[in-house]
Amino acid sequence: MPNIVFIMKLNQIMYFVFCSVFLSSCIGVKDLKYLQPSENLQLNEYGLIPVTYENYRIKKDDILAMVLITSDENASKFLSEENTTVFKGGGSSVAGSYGTGNSRLRTGGLIVDPNGYITIYGLGEFYVYGLTLREVTNLVQAKLDQVLYNEGKAEVRMNLGEIRYYMVGEIGAPGEKIESSTRVDLLQAIAKSGDLTRYADRKHIRIIREYPEGKKNIVLDITRDDIMNSPYFYLQSGDQVIIDPLKEKISGLGGGTTIGDVTQFMSLGMSAITTYLFLKGL
Repeated sequence: MPNIVFIMKLNQIMYFVFCSVFLSSCIGVKDLKYLQPSENLQLNEYGLIPVTYENYRIKKDDILAMVLITSDENASKFLSEENTTVFKGGGSSVAGSYGTGNSRLRTGGLIVDPNGYITIYGLGEFYVYGLTLREVTNLVQAKLDQVLYNEGKAEVRMNLGEIRYYMVGEIGAPGEKIESSTRVDLLQAIAKSGDLTRYADRKHIRIIREYPEGKKNIVLDITRDDIMNSPYFYLQSGDQVIIDPLKEKISGLGGGTTIGDVTQFMSLGMSAITTYLFLKGL
């Protein structure tokens, strides 16, 4: 009889412990849903979410691409044959071209060296570290106008050859990501990385972004739709996206133990104790 009373009390204690652990570890729907309605979401006069970008500043080891549109057939001499592709066509087929028979020359692989310079064959070196793409374009255009003086018109456009960013933490496929597109937002990056795990802290996504002056730690909450108003919603090359785990993710019982594991462990423990006391009372 005492054993039965003890077993009943033990079951009550175990049940209380289980409920305490379960309630403290419960993950609500609001912690998992993306872009939930927020009163702070700003819309424009057309009822659309305005897109805001933060001006990108060139970093060391960036890879730039230059597009040259010109009416000068000899302009290709200023570009290395090894990294140039020529697209010829009429004026209507090449945006921004001058007249007919123009050439569009694209140079890729302009790497920003450790000193902040790029080298363009025939035009020389340009210090671009910390500049915006617009500023780099103007810099190269001014030099090009000098070289092609009275020899024909030419327009240059500078862009990033690729975007590199890094996903770490509670994500399906962590690691370095490379995009050929010049724009990628945070949700696109998450989708391309296999989505967040159930235990990812969606309210505290950290982005480490490098500037010429140093690095900045940016915190975003992707459970709110007003994140789309943030200029940091769009990733830049070199961004490090860190997804921390929720406190509800239990560790220490086997490397990332979940609530299901805890339930099974407690159930087995309670069964073992009950069986032992029953056999002892025989």
